[in-house]
Amino acid sequence: MNSRRPGSSRGPTRPGARTKTARASEAKQTGMSGEPRLKAGSTRRSLVFGGASGKPKTLSLRALAIALSIMGAIILVAPTLSSYLDQQQQLRDVNASVDEAQARIRALESEALLWSDDEYVTAQARERLGYVKPGQILYMVNDPEAGTAEDEREALEVELEYNRRAATPWFTTMWDSVTVAGYSSGEADTPADEKEDSK
Repeated sequence: MNSRRPGSSRGPTRPGARTKTARASEAKQTGMSGEPRLKAGSTRRSLVFGGASGKPKTLSLRALAIALSIMGAIILVAPTLSSYLDQQQQLRDVNASVDEAQARIRALESEALLWSDDEYVTAQARERLGYVKPGQILYMVNDPEAGTAEDEREALEVELEYNRRAATPWFTTMWDSVTVAGYSSGEADTPADEKEDSK
């Protein structure tokens, strides 16, 4: 019969088991002085790269993962935000055009009310068309300083020509002057042989 109790200090009860003394001797050999031991999975991982000053710089993988997550979020949100801002601008434009249309409608309604008044219609017919009621005599007075109708027409032609030339690019005006210069006179179009034959 075995007189030993289980767990006695006489030695290991199963093969390969370490005793307390073996663990203490291992701790002395590794040089642990009461500092907490890091777990194998908790080592700090980082990237090391050279800086401009020659000192190596480290970047932790956690900071890199956060930066990449933020960049991914920006890439995902940017098109949606851009579409939202474009739609808001379109909405403002549509609201502005609706406001303009409503203002025009109000102006046309007030003008329609004026045209429903008989006195306004009579005044406009007299002023614009020169109509008079039966028995009335229409007198038209021309201002001699304003000029004749031909003077007004010529002034209008000059103004229209000036506006046309102002709206035309300079190279078009230059090319027109070159082409017109080729057709300046009838003698320039006649060849030299025909001039000699006519003499």
